[in-house]
Amino acid sequence: MKEQKPRKEIFLWKRFVAWFSEPSNRLVFGLFLCLMGLVPLVWWVEWRGGNTLFRTLGDALWWLIVTIPTVGYGDIVPKTVGGRVIGVVVIVFGVAFYAILSGQIVSFLIDKKLKERRGLSVVRVKNHILILGVNSYLEKLLSVLPEFTQQRHLCVVLVNDMTEDEFLEVKNKFPHFVMKFVFGDYTKESVLKRAHVENATHAFILADNFHHRSLDDADERTIMATLSLKALNPDLAVSAEAIKIEKASALKRAGVEHVVFNGIFSPALLSASMVSPAMPLFFQDLVASYENPRLLIIPVDSRFVGKSFREYFLALREREKLMVVGLYRTEKELSIEDMLSGNDAIDEFIRSKLADEVGEEGVKYHVKINPPDDYVISRDDAYAFVIR
Repeated sequence: MKEQKPRKEIFLWKRFVAWFSEPSNRLVFGLFLCLMGLVPLVWWVEWRGGNTLFRTLGDALWWLIVTIPTVGYGDIVPKTVGGRVIGVVVIVFGVAFYAILSGQIVSFLIDKKLKERRGLSVVRVKNHILILGVNSYLEKLLSVLPEFTQQRHLCVVLVNDMTEDEFLEVKNKFPHFVMKFVFGDYTKESVLKRAHVENATHAFILADNFHHRSLDDADERTIMATLSLKALNPDLAVSAEAIKIEKASALKRAGVEHVVFNGIFSPALLSASMVSPAMPLFFQDLVASYENPRLLIIPVDSRFVGKSFREYFLALREREKLMVVGLYRTEKELSIEDMLSGNDAIDEFIRSKLADEVGEEGVKYHVKINPPDDYVISRDDAYAFVIR
């Protein structure tokens, strides 16, 4: 039975055939063979002519290398007519060889850079974070990631269908990140392979509504993306946004470890899930139950006005088993009547215009989370946030 070629040799042979199919590559290869063929020829001509400088083929090869760029050191030179003719041929062919080769190198580097910026190249990174999809919370997620991971210089790979300019706009806002980009449909394994999923540490899947894409099928796309991620890296931790509550169990079965429902808190909860699943679970237990919410807002009893926050905290904890976590403070702004005290026609006109624009007297609202123990409660502290 005929022995099969090793897979690596077959791969290298296919790469060479693909490279050789380009006309410019064939020209470079032909020039290279011609130049290498002149090495034994110039050695034989000079050796027959009595030139002791060309003692070995190595001397002839050295002369060829320093002659191709028309530099020449002068330590080895042909002395016969035939050798000098060969030298002229080497210079002409060498200039053409260097010109074509240097052009190919520059073209390769430029093409590689353009592909990288457009997200069409393979990302060569390790221990990176994947973010699949785009929505209005992408930049917020990137902002809070360093806070939860305690690492400022993160390596992040975005996988979506942004344009080059849109990606650069996001990248320029986070100069401290090593940010890469992979363009394409993140539900396909061929696209995810370019993002080096096997070397990633965590993956976030956003409910993608980029370019006015409908959110109706966002959960289905998330499920397909999760299955593709797990096929490439079964140990990869995946956190995902969900749109529909009934899809949460399907996402879990697909392999999503942490499901966060789409909303203003999703960037913080997704980031927290990377460090510990406890925080998203705590938040969902706190506010997600509509029938029996744990977080409440109650009016501050007027008996505690003028007393410290510590007294108020201990009183509610002891009497009603409630834990105060913050105060809701209202402050009345300067009213229209305070600014306009006159009764003439001009004041009446200004008063009517401002009333149309502003409406009722302005009120400022402030939320004070975990006030200090010695904070004195005033009449402006109208409500308290409590956990039961």
